[in-house]
Amino acid sequence: MIRIFIARHGETTWNAEGRIQGWSDPELSPLGHSQSLALLDHLKDRPIKAIYSSPLKRSYLTAQPIADYLGTPIRRQPELKEIGFGILEGKPLFQFDEGLKQEWNRFRDDRFSYRIPGAENYADVAHRLKPFVERVLTEHEGEEILIVGHRVVNRLLIGMFMGLPPEKTLKIEQTNDCLYLIERNEKIRVFHYLDGEVKEGLLLVAKEVSL
Repeated sequence: MIRIFIARHGETTWNAEGRIQGWSDPELSPLGHSQSLALLDHLKDRPIKAIYSSPLKRSYLTAQPIADYLGTPIRRQPELKEIGFGILEGKPLFQFDEGLKQEWNRFRDDRFSYRIPGAENYADVAHRLKPFVERVLTEHEGEEILIVGHRVVNRLLIGMFMGLPPEKTLKIEQTNDCLYLIERNEKIRVFHYLDGEVKEGLLLVAKEVSL
């Protein structure tokens, strides 16, 4: 069996402002720092053998408390970087001009194929994640590991580790304070930790943002 914990980075200053992040690298907010300590509290008694993180500091700093506590180095992986959002990065989501609204809605309707100018699509991200997923499943059989990433990257990782079709993957939600656990044995099970409770199954998107 392999147990894979997947955490999203804590809230950033741009999350709090409703700005698109992508490859940009804003700081954790005070709430984000508190969420990194909550992740430590969740996992401090687990036999975590490896910690992987996006190279963006919002993920690395979220992983830092548990890494320091366990004495386990953080392996920063370029392939875990968030999807690039190109010309939308830094823009407040609900203050787009008409041109940016059109770009967002075209991407929302065809995330695996359409690219916003200067950005990636979901297929691009899945392509760079595939070798990482295969390596994790080979190298960490019989172990527990932690991956700290981002909303889109984690959505795709969960879908790939579980073997889900694209239409199901697109429905996966993960808030900044939600932690997933995927257990792969004879069958695959998934759990999510949120608001002090653990439940089996996926947290699903309530409603996609349309502008």
